Amino acid sequence: MDVKYVLSSILCEAEKLGGEGALKAGVRLTGAVNGERGEGYFLLYNDVLVVLYRRLGQRDYEGVGKDIAEWNFENYREEKYALRITLKNAESEFECEFTPSERASAEVIFNAITAAHAEPQAVYPEKTLIMAALIYLLSSNDHEKFAQELLGKGLWRAARKYASDKELSQLAIQSGELFAPEQKQSLMLNLIELRMSDDLWQTEESAALRELSQVWGISGEFYSNAVNLLLLRRRLGELFQ
Repeated sequence: MDVKYVLSSILCEAEKLGGEGALKAGVRLTGAVNGERGEGYFLLYNDVLVVLYRRLGQRDYEGVGKDIAEWNFENYREEKYALRITLKNAESEFECEFTPSERASAEVIFNAITAAHAEPQAVYPEKTLIMAALIYLLSSNDHEKFAQELLGKGLWRAARKYASDKELSQLAIQSGELFAPEQKQSLMLNLIELRMSDDLWQTEESAALRELSQVWGISGEFYSNAVNLLLLRRRLGELFQ
């Protein structure tokens, strides 16, 4: 599939699942996905692979977008007039079929998955993982992009893995015990800016972070000044765009 001619409606659906930036490779699926007739796509972006499909007779697309390193594949095989593969992540598995004409684009995607697994894994100190995990857990609801840019791809992945069996309250307590006062203040500034990154600053967000700052022993004056300063900086940025 020539990525230059992918329908804008397909790209919009992929964007909803985390596809951002330039589309690097795309494969149009034929036949069935998991045994059900319909249409579908593999869409590879810089850091994310989206599997998008629509069952025959349905109007809406379904799909999954995950970091490339979260995908695996197996049973890549050629059958009569078709190529087949099982593509999966921790939550989903897709048995897919596509034509030999898509082989070159498909192999770009499969090579990207293989390369992502081959990357050496950095070893981060416990304090760094706790800090990053807090940012990761508080990046839900349209704040993920800011958090990923703040942490970088490697630490973002490590934070996601570290946070998988942790509770937010547990990490907040650990941070209070392990971090120096200056580290708590620095992290609080990042958390405030993180929650402002969608250009919204809700009462619930402010109250929750103020409560966390109190748990960490951060003064109310520091917290209020930090909020006012960061709000002012965002507004100045809007004025001079």
